[in-house]
Amino acid sequence: MGYEPLLRLSDTVSFWQGDLDRHEQTNVGVVLADDQAIVIDANFEGPARRILSSLKERDRATVTHVVNTHYHADHSLGNEVYAEAGVSIVGALGQRDELLAKGADDARLQTGAAPDRLFPPTLEFSESMEFHTFELRLMAVGPAHSGADLIAWLPGDGILFVGDLAVAWEHGNNFSDPDADIEGWIRALERCIELRPRVVVPGHGRLSEPDVLDTQLGFVSELWTMALKAVERGDDLDDPAAAQRLLAAYPDFAVSSDRLREMSRSMLGAAKNRPA
Repeated sequence: MGYEPLLRLSDTVSFWQGDLDRHEQTNVGVVLADDQAIVIDANFEGPARRILSSLKERDRATVTHVVNTHYHADHSLGNEVYAEAGVSIVGALGQRDELLAKGADDARLQTGAAPDRLFPPTLEFSESMEFHTFELRLMAVGPAHSGADLIAWLPGDGILFVGDLAVAWEHGNNFSDPDADIEGWIRALERCIELRPRVVVPGHGRLSEPDVLDTQLGFVSELWTMALKAVERGDDLDDPAAAQRLLAAYPDFAVSSDRLREMSRSMLGAAKNRPA
């Protein structure tokens, strides 16, 4: 049988790159320790099943935990596969409630149908959680991209999995979650930068160097400042000159005029809903 390709990042850490063309767009991490493995982000059911099988058959590894960086369907629908195998599902505190409240709608949006059953985290933590055997540290950094985000840090290897706090593909960011906290997102990115990672694994797209965090922070911060000022003026963000400036300064994040307009609309909504 064919096995899922894993890019080795260190002796114990690997990366499976998501594929939007196959509607399997979320990057997945694997951390090994002897004959055990922790998976970071479940993706959808199909890739989850293939990755789990590959780890078992090729690597002779038993998956003990699957970590969700946040509740969105492209990161968590594959939880079902791991739950069937007796794997513990890990999330930041609040993610379980968030998935149960919004997961069906998000799955419907992403796949066209809600699942018969949702599989939320069975294990949550409030600030941080250590897996000492794996030299893995999980840190809660939400609300940010969603209401309960986390990052996965391997300090010995300098490898950081950031979920959708940062992306490295041609489709930009998703600012539309009703519980997104843009100021929290900015703080979360600042915290990621403070860790000084050697390698950054974004939620979507290419394996990245640390500067992806700085550029992502700049884009989110500038767009947020523009949104706040627009709310103060009672305007929208339909400013062609400002849009061109963002496209020139952040081409990998602003993407295109049409996509930037969509992201600006979501950002403006977040600014309008910001607590006084």
